[in-house]
Amino acid sequence: MKTFTEHQRLWFYRVLSLLVTAVLAHLLTVWAAPRVIMQVLMHGPQAQTMNMHNQAAFPEPVSARSRSVVMPSPDMLYSVCAFDLSEGPVRIQTAPVLTNYWSVALYASNSDNFFVRNDRQAQGEAIDLWLVPDTGDNQGHAIAPGAEVVVSPSRQGFLLMRVLTSDYARESMVLETARRTLRCNPA
Repeated sequence: MKTFTEHQRLWFYRVLSLLVTAVLAHLLTVWAAPRVIMQVLMHGPQAQTMNMHNQAAFPEPVSARSRSVVMPSPDMLYSVCAFDLSEGPVRIQTAPVLTNYWSVALYASNSDNFFVRNDRQAQGEAIDLWLVPDTGDNQGHAIAPGAEVVVSPSRQGFLLMRVLTSDYARESMVLETARRTLRCNPA
């Protein structure tokens, strides 16, 4: 059986330490990065300015100077809400009467998308969601008649509504009316 020299043993432990450090750094980054990004998105300066905690906010349309997102789409109008279920369910309602594409997507605090509804799925019907934590606890609140119960995997999360526009200047009245039907309120 061959034994390692002191020099070989030293290099073995260096390489092993480097590999363990790389694996731990990778795992920490994969786990932590989405959570940190979502915390900044939901509680950062822009979120504070828009006052979107358990209520809908309507950012300005994307322009060539918009850079809060790396490559924002000028073909989309966005509506947002940072929801918090710690004090009870949140009711989400919208009724965008549009012929073009729109969607409502819900994201958990780790950035996982757990719910999407778009214009084709809604088939012209209004969306009425009753968002509850994964404990299923609606904390004594009666679920609104006709509301769809959606279970959130985290107590905090983010709602993103997108509305497609081909010519905002021409369609602004219809599009703004449609996207501003979004309500995101404690139940």
